[in-house]
This record gives sequence, C-alpha cells and structure tokens, in this order.
Amino acid sequence: MGERTEILSVNIKNMYCTAGNRYLLQNINWEIKKGEHWLLFGMNGCGKTTLLSIVAGFKQHDGGTVELFGESYSNSNILELRKKIGWISASFFDKTYRSEKVLDIVLSGLSGSLGKSFDTSNADIIKAKHLLKELHVGHKIESPFDQLSKGERQNVLIARALISEPELLILDEPGTGLDIFAREYMLQTVKDLAVNKDMTIIYVTHYPEEILPMFDKCVLMKNGAFYQMGETSEIFTEEIISKFIHHDVNIDARNGHYYVSMDVESILGR
Repeated sequence: MGERTEILSVNIKNMYCTAGNRYLLQNINWEIKKGEHWLLFGMNGCGKTTLLSIVAGFKQHDGGTVELFGESYSNSNILELRKKIGWISASFFDKTYRSEKVLDIVLSGLSGSLGKSFDTSNADIIKAKHLLKELHVGHKIESPFDQLSKGERQNVLIARALISEPELLILDEPGTGLDIFAREYMLQTVKDLAVNKDMTIIYVTHYPEEILPMFDKCVLMKNGAFYQMGETSEIFTEEIISKFIHHDVNIDARNGHYYVSMDVESILGR
C-alpha cells in the first residue's frame, strides 16, 4: 500500500490575484493542517482580507491553486465547501449587507450563500436565535443589518459563522468594534472552540493582546505577499517585528501572550 496522503484544511500554491496591472496578492504558498491554529498579522492594506475572501470562497484568484479540504472551488461544490467554513469579516460583509434582517443573515451561514435558504427548518431558526441571544443581540433579530452598531454587526457575523459548526473558522479582525466585555467574550469563545472542537482556525488581528497561546503558527503579511512564516514564538520577536514594521518595538512574551510597546513621537500636539 502507498503512503497515505494527508488532506489539508487549506493548501495554496503559487497563488496570485490582480486588479488591473496591480498585484493584490503574489506568490502565496500556505499549507494548513487540520486542527492547526494560525495567526495572520499585517498592516492595513497588505491584502489580508483579499486572501481570506479567496480562502472562504467569496473571491476568485487569477493564478495558482487553492484547495480546501482536498478540493478546488468549482461551480458544483462552492456552496458545499462554504458550509464548512465560518467566515467573519466586517470589512467584507459591511460592503455586502444593507437592509437584510439579522436572522436571515445568520441563517445564510447554513447554505453557504449570502441569502437565507428556502429550506430552513424550525430547528435552524431556534439555533440561530440561541446564538444571537448568547452574543447579546437576540433583541435585534428583526433589525436591518445597516441599522446596527459596529459591535452588533460583528456579533451577528460571529453567529453566522458558527451556525454551521464549521471545520474551518476564519476570523478577520473579529474584535473590531466590540466593547471590552464583548471582546473578552469573543476571545473566550474562540479559545473554547479551539479546545473543545476539532476545528482549524485562522485569526487576523492588529492587536498583540488578542494573540492567544493556542495560535502557535504565524504568518506575517506585507504588500500582498508573505513576509515570514513559522512558529509564533520564533516569529513574534523584537528583531523580526521591528524590521517588519520599520520601527523598534519591545516585546514581553509570557506564557504564550505578547505585550508590545514602542516609543512613538508625534508633532501634532506641539
């Protein structure tokens, strides 16, 4: 018998994406094994959301290969693959949803589409309502998406991502817009999912205090390309991060947590 080939949750080879004559992404190579937890870290505009939109099946790439669970996206399997992916991204969905009702948005996570499925069951509705209640937006169930606060919209997207009990959870700056309690609740939820579920997680943040110890794999992204990749403990060092952001930083790493500080001067208040 031949050697068994491991099916990866994500397998990207030589992928690129363009807009006109400009590369949004180039030479992306990324293998994510089932059950791994990855941190994706980069400055604004580096291509993180574009990359994750492609991984989640909501944007096409122009070259290279992208496989999810051993399959490339096609017209015949895209909805089935999307059902396996929980995708949270305010920067994506804020441009997608307007007056859609909260409940319908959450239920759309079951179909892999952006709209509510016609075969929604009573059990699905009960589950959606439960998630919204647990995320403290149960009272907004009939509200249009564009009438919610930023934090409320984020919690609706978290409910949408979790309703299908995904195999891959992609969180694109999930703490954005959340108050201090809501952010801690979200982080604890992510931690519990990582510990108790057989789930692969990709987490994007600008804030080092959101880096949980479970995110032991890290990618630094810059100008549409991967700058460095490896173990988080080896990547998130003063030397590497200082070069990455072109500014000296101080990093205090304790028990898998990272506390970053730097001296920054401003002339605006003078």
